[in-house]
Amino acid sequence: MNQPAVTATKNGPVQVAFYIRVSSDKQAKMEDGSLDTQLDRLESEVRRKRAAGHDWVVVERLIEGEKDGVRRGKSGKNANRPMYQKLLDLARAGLIDVVMISRLDRISRNLADFVRLAAMLAEHKVSLVSLKEDLDLTTPAGRLFAHLLMSLAQYERETVASRVSDKAAWRAEKGLALGRAPTGYRSQDKRFVRFAPYDGHVQAADALYIARQSVDAVVKEFARLGYRTSTGAMYNKTMVLRVLRNALYAGKIEHKGKLFDAQIEPLRSWETHQKIQAILDRNERTNRSPARQPKDYTYLLQGLVRCGLCGHKMTPRPGTGRNGSLYPYYHCSAANKSAGVACSQKQVAAAALDEAVLGFLKTLKLKPERLHAFAERANGQASESMQRLIADRGRVRAQLSAVLPKIRNIVRAIENGTDMPSMHESLRALESERAELDASDAKIKSEIDAEQTQAIVVQDVIASLTSFHDLVEASAANPERIKLLLPRFVDYVVWHGGEKGEGRLEVGLFQEPLADPVPATVGSEDPRFAGAERIVGPPGFEPGTSCTPSKRASQAALRPERG
Repeated sequence: MNQPAVTATKNGPVQVAFYIRVSSDKQAKMEDGSLDTQLDRLESEVRRKRAAGHDWVVVERLIEGEKDGVRRGKSGKNANRPMYQKLLDLARAGLIDVVMISRLDRISRNLADFVRLAAMLAEHKVSLVSLKEDLDLTTPAGRLFAHLLMSLAQYERETVASRVSDKAAWRAEKGLALGRAPTGYRSQDKRFVRFAPYDGHVQAADALYIARQSVDAVVKEFARLGYRTSTGAMYNKTMVLRVLRNALYAGKIEHKGKLFDAQIEPLRSWETHQKIQAILDRNERTNRSPARQPKDYTYLLQGLVRCGLCGHKMTPRPGTGRNGSLYPYYHCSAANKSAGVACSQKQVAAAALDEAVLGFLKTLKLKPERLHAFAERANGQASESMQRLIADRGRVRAQLSAVLPKIRNIVRAIENGTDMPSMHESLRALESERAELDASDAKIKSEIDAEQTQAIVVQDVIASLTSFHDLVEASAANPERIKLLLPRFVDYVVWHGGEKGEGRLEVGLFQEPLADPVPATVGSEDPRFAGAERIVGPPGFEPGTSCTPSKRASQAALRPERG
């Protein structure tokens, strides 16, 4: 692959971001599947670059559809993809120099989106490297070649989508249900039939919603009655809304804005369905009126904050004051989805939480002697591991050297006319042994390459950690940039809320070799944090440090990139 040379636009190493994607959930959930293959190929290319003398550092590994340890597929037909949008934000903020992909259609299957992406990357001096295609987007010929490839990818996607759409339209017109059976039905001979007792849950939801006119009330009543889904899960607001909105329960199939009579036994009358929709639409208009739209606030800790009671993420959501004004808050996702049944955690003011974490991080200082000692220890461990790998590879290659002459001797004997069944059996056994040894040799070589790239460069670590305060000050007018920087220093944030809005904050850092911070109480000057407690300091920090260490490996904690 003859990629154009890439150099950093600033002092320091070339900052590389991986972008990885597959289209279907089946591909995403395969063990050692396409996602892992893409990641391995990209990592190998960076190791090759470093071995060739290029100072490339991977700062982001963006795997589309990966969330909380679960992987899902994501179509490349448009730009509505979280990791893709994060990639654009990183480029605009100047935090990356190179975007690396395994092939072009991984980043987009839409020509218009790709043209906009290429223009934006060029504007911010970010290079695009694709392993499969030899691309130089700085030349007219390179752009033409890329556009042709993207046109073919878009044609393939649209052809497949057209066939799927035609089949779905045909099934809808025939009254045949689409997709998986919803709650209250099960699939039998390619048709949906009633499934007791869950069909009763649907009818109970209808009656409760018409009576209470609140999804929260339905969720709470279902929890009180002990209703569970067929998988044993508690009903949440999303599940109940899906039941209330589904026209299939009224004997209708909705497809592309049209209704067709379904070949199914309905669980509610059409009149009841229309009545439920009218209530839902009225509540939605009230809840989403212009006066309730969220203010322009950047949630700095989005994706990092977790609930101290249940461990679920706390997500951004505005709250309404007495005068109708909106204020930014972090809400426990489990408490929100279950209407407070699964978790009783109260919301926390986002501005106070963000400011408290930023203020704490600014107090952190470095102990140079600890930094060098830790780096030397990590390098020593890497050296021991390297010696062990080299010795293992030596043993494998020695066995391989002993096998190869035996194979040659048998092949030569067969060619000279000595052809016995036992010789063929021996040859097959030796060939099998050689294949296993070749595979072991390749695996150990890959581990050696990986170990070489893990060597800790003290200067890079110092630059990354000591620059935090300056980066925050320089980005005061650009909170989105601060939001992108925080995951490089903060592993997690846990909010332990009290009954009156009081509580304590737990900050998990990629902490080594930070030390000697100024002791601080979280939110001590903010009435919303009145009575907040100090966090217990971790081993290795001076007494009074208000943070806890990350549970991740210390070596990972020292790298500029996350994880």
